[in-house]
Amino acid sequence: MGRILVDPDDTMTRTRRGFSLAEVIVAMTILTTSLLGFAAIAQKFTRSNSDVLSRTMGSEIATARIEQIKAARPYATLVATYNNVNESWTGTNAWSGFSRRTLVTRTGPTATADYVTVTVIVSGRALNPVIRRTTSIAAF
Repeated sequence: MGRILVDPDDTMTRTRRGFSLAEVIVAMTILTTSLLGFAAIAQKFTRSNSDVLSRTMGSEIATARIEQIKAARPYATLVATYNNVNESWTGTNAWSGFSRRTLVTRTGPTATADYVTVTVIVSGRALNPVIRRTTSIAAF
């Protein structure tokens, strides 16, 4: 029998090597879509953390004022000392960009009621809505 000669350049007998252009385009599209999705998630996560940090600092500012007023003596001068006080922080202070407004009203004195209502409103650093803390302090 005779031998069959195979031409190495024959397209029918060559094995395929590498990727086609269509496969590369599909892979790049899938990879790009995945990376853009991860970038969007990372951006939302960063923004969420920043918002939480601002809200935490704003809450700390309001609580600090309320605790300062609770510790103040004498009771009769709380309204005169703290009502309608506005403060803002600038510069490199940790609280820079925030502003705080304190409202103090007194109910009484009567035979049944004598207390002070303290409301602290903190705004700034894109806080939306503003932070509002209220407490009541009884006469002492």
